[in-house]
Amino acid sequence: MLKDYYAILEIPQDANLAEIKSQYQKLLLIHHPDKQQQNQSLQQAPSAGPALIPLQDIKEAWECLRQPAQRAFYDSSLKAMKLRANGQVNDDIDLDDMEYNEDNGTYTSPCRCSGEYVVSEDELELGVDTVSCSTCSLIVRIHYEVADEEDDDRIGN
Repeated sequence: MLKDYYAILEIPQDANLAEIKSQYQKLLLIHHPDKQQQNQSLQQAPSAGPALIPLQDIKEAWECLRQPAQRAFYDSSLKAMKLRANGQVNDDIDLDDMEYNEDNGTYTSPCRCSGEYVVSEDELELGVDTVSCSTCSLIVRIHYEVADEEDDDRIGN
């Protein structure tokens, strides 16, 4: 199961990089084993949470959320996980059935509400497989296989 890095860092999902970094540094100081005795009073504060947060989780959260591409993929994955958990995926679409736009590198498919489902090549390469409509709340799962260039090279040889 995917860890909720926003909950680990105790930040909102729309936090900017400066807020994320500040909270990361704060939590490192609070939860570092060498600082436990020095920060005993901070641990009792409501914002520190009831339990000790493992340093590895704090570092993983920072490494993921500080890089825009990784954060975008993580956000998509987190959203997809929550949607799957709630059973809200409304339909399945094959990538081959979507219209490709070479100018911006996106695939689109119409929604029944007159909106559209849009997914970029970059998102697909990162493994995104669920997309919400641009207008309504409907969600679709996109079926596709990520091409591996090494496999393509081996097949050609």
